[in-house]
Amino acid sequence: MTYRKKSVAIAATVTGAVVALGTAPAIGGPHAASNLIATPKFAVTITWSGHGHNRTANMVVNGPKTVSAGRVAISLHGIGGEVAVDVVRLKSGYTYKQAVTDFNTFGASFGPQGPSAAGLRALRRVVHNVTFFGGPDTGSLSHERATVVLPKAGHYLIINDSNQGPTGQARKLTVTPKVGNRATPKTTASVRAITAKRFRGSLTLPASGTIKFTNTSTTSPHFLVLQHVKEGTTRKQVITSANSNSNGPPPFAMTGDAAIDVVSMGRSMTLSYKLPAGEYAEMCYFPDLQTGMPHAAMGMVRIVHLQ
Repeated sequence: MTYRKKSVAIAATVTGAVVALGTAPAIGGPHAASNLIATPKFAVTITWSGHGHNRTANMVVNGPKTVSAGRVAISLHGIGGEVAVDVVRLKSGYTYKQAVTDFNTFGASFGPQGPSAAGLRALRRVVHNVTFFGGPDTGSLSHERATVVLPKAGHYLIINDSNQGPTGQARKLTVTPKVGNRATPKTTASVRAITAKRFRGSLTLPASGTIKFTNTSTTSPHFLVLQHVKEGTTRKQVITSANSNSNGPPPFAMTGDAAIDVVSMGRSMTLSYKLPAGEYAEMCYFPDLQTGMPHAAMGMVRIVHLQ
C-alpha cells in the first residue's frame, strides 16, 4: 500500500537463498540446529494481463493456510512486470475492503496542491489500523525471496500490492501460538529506516545476497527501493529528481532495481536478490502522514554501492 512510482524514472510524477560474499561477516545467524523447526514457505506467482487501464495482476499463493507464529519465507515470481506482496494484520473492526478504499481515496485525492485533507485522513486510518510486516517487491527482477516475522497468533493476510497500492486480492493466513524456533537467514548487510526519514546501516551491500531491513521509526511505515544509478550520482540529484515535474527518466537512472514492500514501525525482514554491481540509491516513497509528500522528496535518499 504505497501509492508509489518506485523507479527513479517515474518517481517524480507523484511529488530466502542466502549468499555470503567474500569474507564479509554475517549479520545475524541461525539458531542452534537442534532447536530449529521448519520454516513455512509460500510460493507466490503474480501474472499481469491486459493492456492500459484494463491491465490487472492476478495472484496465486501456494503454501499452508495455518502456521505457528515466527518467521515465514516468501518466494515471489512476477510475470509481465513488477509485482509485490506484503503480509499485513488488521485491527479488529477494520476490514481489508476498508483499507483498500481508504488508500484509493488517498491516491485519488491529489490535486495541484497535493492530497486533500480527506485523503490524508484516509491515509492515516490505514496506518493506524494496519500493521505491515513486509514482503518482496521484484522491481526490474522476475524473482525475489524474503522472510518476514509474524510475532503472535491471529489472522493475517498476504496481499497483492502490485498496482501502486493494494489490488484487493488477499490470501488469508491463520497464525497459531509459537511452538519453536526457526532459522534466521544469514545476511551480509543491513539497512535501517529511522524516524528522521533517513536511511542508516551498511554503505556496501551485496550485489547477490541477502540483506536485513528494519524500520526503527516510531512515526511512520517505510519501504526500501534499491535503484541502480550512474557512478557519481549524488543524493542531491536524486532528491531534486523526486521533486521535479518531469515524467521522463533522469539522466542518472540505470537498469536494475529491487525493493522491499511496506514495513511498519518496529518490524524487520530479510530480502534476497541478484542485481548488477555498482552505485545505487536507497529510497522510500511512502507518503508523509501530514502532507502526503513522498519520503524521497523529503530527503529519504542514501547512496550506497552493491558489490
